[in-house]
Amino acid sequence: MEKKNSFVLYTDYRRQFDLLTDAELGQLIRAVMDYVDTGQPTDLPAGPQMAFAFISAQIDRDTKKYQEVVEKRRAAGSAGGKQKASNAKQNIAGLANASTCKQTVANLPDNVNDNDNVNDIKKKDTKVSKEKSFIPPTVENVREYCQEGGYRVDAECFVDFYASKGWLVGKTKMKDWKAAVRNWARNNRNEGHASKKATAADRYNRGIMKTEVDVDALERELLGGDN
Repeated sequence: MEKKNSFVLYTDYRRQFDLLTDAELGQLIRAVMDYVDTGQPTDLPAGPQMAFAFISAQIDRDTKKYQEVVEKRRAAGSAGGKQKASNAKQNIAGLANASTCKQTVANLPDNVNDNDNVNDIKKKDTKVSKEKSFIPPTVENVREYCQEGGYRVDAECFVDFYASKGWLVGKTKMKDWKAAVRNWARNNRNEGHASKKATAADRYNRGIMKTEVDVDALERELLGGDN
């Protein structure tokens, strides 16, 4: 228990004090001081003893209230200290997280926060994804596709040719081998038509006997249509 080093003398005591002589009043005050200091009562004459009885009782009540207040403040202070400690830990954790985030942002390129650059990153990711999704066809894949579409393409020749080029179309990575097959077939048709015209022209220019060759048919063949 915390020792109280003061006490209150109420003005209500005045009427009792007036009944005492100065010597008795001095004895009373000294006895009250000793009681507050030691907690032990002092033997007094009848007059001062009566006053001491109710004064000491009031001192006991005041002391009890004082101790209750002290305990409440101590409990509140302890709880407040714990809360402050908890808040301090949270603040430290918050500062640590802020520091980590700040470091992470500092390590990122300067343009990461720009919307345009974020979109560029998404486009690049999509492009990489598409490139990674391309799977070179097998000879059997090409052969089946040509049979379904009626394309006159040598599947083995097609696969061998593009495999030797790393599946590049010019300098660009192939994205659609089926489109390449169709283009290959189209080129074959064009080359075949040109070759056919050249053969017809050669026959015509060599002067093959007109009795054996239909000149009109050759001309139509050279012109690529009917007249």
